[in-house]
Amino acid sequence: EAVMFRVGDKVLDLSNHIFEIEQIEDKSFGFGPESYFVLKPFYQYDFNDEYRAYVPVKSADEVLRHIMNKEEALELINELPTMETYANISPRERKNKFTKIARSGDRSEMLKAIKTLVCYRDQRLKENKPFSDYDKKLLETMSSLLFIEVTTVLNISMQSLFNIIHDKTGMIIKKG
Repeated sequence: EAVMFRVGDKVLDLSNHIFEIEQIEDKSFGFGPESYFVLKPFYQYDFNDEYRAYVPVKSADEVLRHIMNKEEALELINELPTMETYANISPRERKNKFTKIARSGDRSEMLKAIKTLVCYRDQRLKENKPFSDYDKKLLETMSSLLFIEVTTVLNISMQSLFNIIHDKTGMIIKKG
């Protein structure tokens, strides 16, 4: 069944960027007139202020999804302390699996991947071993995608979220 989007909704695109649906506009991009959602970036990202994305209304549910709600955000945070990590996963497996997870937009899996990376990083540091640049980048990318969504719906700063996570789990997401 089709997902309904309305003007004013906050949505995620396939790159997990948050947009607000500004309006619905009939436009012709060379294929005859069609209705489009006009999306305004909710955050600056790398866009200029005038940037707008156009998504055909009829195929919007293939490209967009609703941002999580407050309940889902709080549930994710509460799941974190007891959430399992991916045990004994090789660097190559981790790279493949976590890249797939980041694309899938499955928030619970993303959080599990983040927790796995944080625990792995802390373990490496304890053993005076390096935490690879690739893993560092993966952790940064996944946590920024997921946590921007969480902070947006809870209307709190990233630092507040990190503090909440630390209080609940002892985990430090960002180091240095």
